Amino acid sequence: MEWNENLATGVQEIDDQHKELISRINGVLAACNERKGKEVVEETLDFLGAYVIEHFRAEERLQQRYNYPAYDLHKDLHDQFIERLNELKRKFGEEGANLTLVLQVNRAIVEWFIAHINKVDKEFANYMRDNAI
Repeated sequence: MEWNENLATGVQEIDDQHKELISRINGVLAACNERKGKEVVEETLDFLGAYVIEHFRAEERLQQRYNYPAYDLHKDLHDQFIERLNELKRKFGEEGANLTLVLQVNRAIVEWFIAHINKVDKEFANYMRDNAI
């Protein structure tokens, strides 16, 4: 997964965090694809999970600061993603890094993340720019 300008929201703080998330997602996928030890993949998933939570909280704080009308929906999407990530971490703990899990991580994380940025995050970034305080 690579950062490109199509993923840019135009809000530097959010874009910088998205770039870091992409780096961390790539770390998880690389660890799985390289059949790294369970501890390495688990540590990388935990690291990704912690950063996702930090990023979502930063976005949600901005949304609250700008009284974003779709805040509740956006937060629900974040909460659902965290639940899905925790489910994948649990599955990994039970099954290890097999091909099925790698594909699920790819679909659940990469596809969701790109779709989320391109729709929901860009909508918020547009709202934020239009309602700059």
